[in-house]
This record gives sequence, C-alpha cells and structure tokens, in this order.
Amino acid sequence: MTAARVIEAIGSLLWPLLVAVLLIRVVPHIPGVVADLRKAVRTRAFTVRVGGVELTVEDATEQLRRQVTDLQNHMAVLLAERGEVGAAAPPPAPAGVAEPAGPAPDQGRATVLWVDDDPDANALELAKLRDDGVEVLLARSTAEAMDVLSLRRGVRAVVTDLGRAEDGEFRSHAGLALLRQLDEAEQDQPVLVYSSPRRVELDRQDALDAGAAVVTSSPVELLAALRGLLAGPDGQAGAPATGLPPRPGDRRPRRPIRPG
Repeated sequence: MTAARVIEAIGSLLWPLLVAVLLIRVVPHIPGVVADLRKAVRTRAFTVRVGGVELTVEDATEQLRRQVTDLQNHMAVLLAERGEVGAAAPPPAPAGVAEPAGPAPDQGRATVLWVDDDPDANALELAKLRDDGVEVLLARSTAEAMDVLSLRRGVRAVVTDLGRAEDGEFRSHAGLALLRQLDEAEQDQPVLVYSSPRRVELDRQDALDAGAAVVTSSPVELLAALRGLLAGPDGQAGAPATGLPPRPGDRRPRRPIRPG
C-alpha cells in the first residue's frame, strides 16, 4: 500500500472518530440539560430585564398583574361615578378655537428619591418614571435616604415604603421615622408613602399626621400624584395627569415646597 493510500485511509477515519468523541463527551449531559429546560419551562424560571433590573418571569408577571388590576379598579370607579352623575364627555372644541394648552414642559430633569429596601419589587413603577424622563435615586434605608438628600440638591419628591429591613431587622414604621427625620432636617420635599394595602390601611392617618402628602397602595394613584407634583417648574402640586380623584385625606401639603 502506497503512502498516499495510507494517508487517505487515516483521513477517512478522522470524521467518524471525531463524532464518536463528541458523542462520548456530550451524551451523558443531555438528560441533565433536558431536565433543566423542562424545569425552567414548568417554573417559568426565565429572567427578563425591566428598567435595567433583572426579574424572573414570575415576578414580572405578578407586578404587571398588580398594575393591570389596579388600573381596572380605577376605571370601574370612574365609570360608576360618571353613571351616577350622568356626566357626558365634553364636546370637541369648535373649528378655529384652540384646545387648552397642556402643562408646560419642565425646564430641567425632575429628580425623585425612592426609599425601599427591595426596589426590584417596584421595577415597573421605576421603569415608568424613567421612561417619563424622571431621574430616580434609590436608597434602601432611612439613613441612606438622609445621606442622599444631604449630598444631592434638587430632589423634588420622596417616595417611601412604610416597613422595611434596616440594620439587620425589620422595622414596621421605618417610613414614619423617615418622615420625622425629614421634618427635623427641614427637608421640605413632598413625601409620598407607597406600601401594601394592609400597611396603608393601618398607618394612613399616622403618615398623614407626620406630614405625608400622599398615602397609597395604588401604582396608578402614585404615578398620577407624582406627575401632578412634578408638573410645575416650581414643584407646586398640580392635578394628577390621569384625572384620577385623590383619596380623602391625601394630597395634604407638608410644608411650602422648595423650588426644584
């Protein structure tokens, strides 16, 4: 057998040999990969990015469900109120008559401080604010929030939860403590308390007495109130952009609001 035939014979064996090695290396891992895929599909353990935050599909779905349910509830209330008073939609403006002008665009980028030990739980709200051009600063504790406000000028509003973990323990009234510290430090930004329905029901009046401008568990109400507070260039509270009626006792001014 010539050398050329030997080389040709060896070359013809290389591909089967390579395939055999790959099968030996890969086949034992195939059941594990398939099992992982099946588990991921079953548990929806995939992740998505929302506003720069990585959430599981289940977490993102739950946040979206909460917002859709809240919006549906508000729409039902508005429709019921319109049915009771028989209010009709305003007619369109006659030809040649200008429509009322909307709010003047803000001259600078509004800044909001969001205080929460688990901001990822509100990723959709944070993403919406950032999409609206609002700069959102994050603080995970009362002490961190006070540090941010002492170093950063021009914060137009503060959003805080009521209970959160601080210094290794859960403090159910951390939001109220923040309100007191803001008052003592003469920080006059409006504060919006955003918490669970149960916490809002228990602590609404205490938060209002401590100086909160809004106390709510509704993402629709929160975003509407923030739009109203940030609408004017001087930071004065305005009507919510969505036209949602404020709850009784909400929107109480804390102190004269400092120009942004």
